[in-house]
Amino acid sequence: MESPMHNDDSSALALRSQYRQWESRAARLSLLVDTGRELGALSPAQMSKRVLQRACAFCALDSGVVTSDLGGEPLLLASHGALSSEQQVALLALSDSATPQAQCLFIDKGGLQLVIRLPLATAQGQTFGSVLLASSVKINPPDDEDLESLQLLATLFAAHLETQRLHGDLLARERTMSELVRRLLNAQEDERRRVAYDLHDGLAQTLAGLHQRLQGFASQCSALPDAQQRELGTILDLAQRCVREGRQAINGLRPQLLDDFGLLHALDKEADRLRDAGYRVQWLQRSDARLAANVEITLFRIAQEGINNILKHAGPCSVRVALSHSEAGAQLHIEDDGRGFDASGERPIAGNSGLGLAAMHERASLLGGHLDCQSKPGRGTRLLARVPDTEERAP
Repeated sequence: MESPMHNDDSSALALRSQYRQWESRAARLSLLVDTGRELGALSPAQMSKRVLQRACAFCALDSGVVTSDLGGEPLLLASHGALSSEQQVALLALSDSATPQAQCLFIDKGGLQLVIRLPLATAQGQTFGSVLLASSVKINPPDDEDLESLQLLATLFAAHLETQRLHGDLLARERTMSELVRRLLNAQEDERRRVAYDLHDGLAQTLAGLHQRLQGFASQCSALPDAQQRELGTILDLAQRCVREGRQAINGLRPQLLDDFGLLHALDKEADRLRDAGYRVQWLQRSDARLAANVEITLFRIAQEGINNILKHAGPCSVRVALSHSEAGAQLHIEDDGRGFDASGERPIAGNSGLGLAAMHERASLLGGHLDCQSKPGRGTRLLARVPDTEERAP
């Protein structure tokens, strides 16, 4: 029969063993949770440093490196602890292993005794680097559970690195796309300006001359029969209409008022298209401040497309327009109480109207601005464009 004292000793040993297990599990959990919480706010270089610090402290190792082999040859990204050049070379030589699992390597090279290699891999399993932890003294390797925790840490680290890399690639593509769109819009404006000048100096002058000649001819033909007088009047009206539509086409391509007198006058002239079609146009606010040339043309094109949409889709309604300017930039507001549409999506893209809205969004965003479109069926449409005016203003 065992003595009570022996039973007490066994219970105490069991409790100590269980406590150490709980303590180890808590340390493993803290390693993953605390490090994971920190990584999201750090740059890749800072993440590498933090992972090395945490991992070395967890398994009582004195140094480590993070390597990348995306370019073929292993490249040192970060280091921790006092590592000589010889030790760094030794660790780099161990980083290109094809083994996808964590490894404990016993070596005697460059003063290193133990190296723990933790592969870094993408979600698809493609290895792109390693975390190598080293000790310059002989120590026992971590047990299987600690090694598994270290590999989980490396997996978490790799996921953050991959996320930041993909995010960087996405931003680079967006910048490239924005630059291409900017060049396309600039080329479009240059082409519109060239065509407008060609029409003004060519076809518009020819039509104006034709109309004047017809007027002169009509003044000499007062004795014509009534039927021929009516036909001549119809021809004169047609010629006058051609002259008027030619001027409207030129103004739509590149409004001379915008270059000469600024955005306010160009917008008011553009609103004549609404007035001529029977819409009531009310100015809520006017600002005649000259803006940067690219800001003026951007807001003019947004207003032009907004007016096109009103003429095509709004039906009989009233239109309110406002143009304001402050230190923050320019603000254009166009609102109607017409038919409206379903604008529940962030950026409507259905149909020609949607394509026009997408172009307006793109124009505003290229200048660091924003376009807000609010509309509901039967409740009208509200466009609000805000664009910063940070460049030199037009004279």
